Amino acid sequence: MLFDTPQVLEHPRYISHRGFTPLAPENSIPSFEYAGLLRQWAIETDVRFTRDGTAVCCHDAETAHFDLSLPIAQTDWAELEKLRISEGNRLACFRDAQRRLPLFSEYLAVCRRFGAVPFIEMKTPDAGRVVKEVRGAGFDDGDVVMSSSRLDWLLDARREAPRMFLHWIFADEDGLSPLASAGNAGISWNIPDVFSAPQEKIDLAHAMGLKVCLRAGDTFDAVRTMLEMGLDYLPTNCMHGKI
Repeated sequence: MLFDTPQVLEHPRYISHRGFTPLAPENSIPSFEYAGLLRQWAIETDVRFTRDGTAVCCHDAETAHFDLSLPIAQTDWAELEKLRISEGNRLACFRDAQRRLPLFSEYLAVCRRFGAVPFIEMKTPDAGRVVKEVRGAGFDDGDVVMSSSRLDWLLDARREAPRMFLHWIFADEDGLSPLASAGNAGISWNIPDVFSAPQEKIDLAHAMGLKVCLRAGDTFDAVRTMLEMGLDYLPTNCMHGKI
């Protein structure tokens, strides 16, 4: 199960946000592969669907950091496939094909190859289609995290996949009870500075049986503080390895 191994300084549960972006552009195949090579606990991405139903990895609704900005939901994969990433770290290090918009299936294949947890943010209300893709890639529901800033989308995902771990981005207190009732779930509070995070907010969610994280563990001090507070998993833009 996802949380069977204890989290300690030597083995933090790092979630590489959009892959390992210090070494490659966000949400690119190389960024996912670097996260895998660094043995991150989870690799995070954003999933969207093209006009013809192809699942791809992109944070924005349009291909804003590519050589042409197109609306993903209104463009077929055959056209999007021609685009190349034009922004991000170490672009010159990668072959032309490595700068293509990643298919969601390619991301899942990287997670499988390296044994990383898929940490999937739904950008559209398509829980059923995302779950189908995940299962089609050979993943057991219990080995995957589905995340969203929309509680209703997460509850849709629970109906589709009763054993999948749900993560509510920037939760509010009013929604904690229905999420806790759904079971096997966690949250992040919208608290940008971990050093000023009130411990009672962490304890409140834990008391309801929810896992908790904060964004983002990007320094040694931040990671140590997160672990001392009892956070269960650690989103990061740059950290890896033991503390």
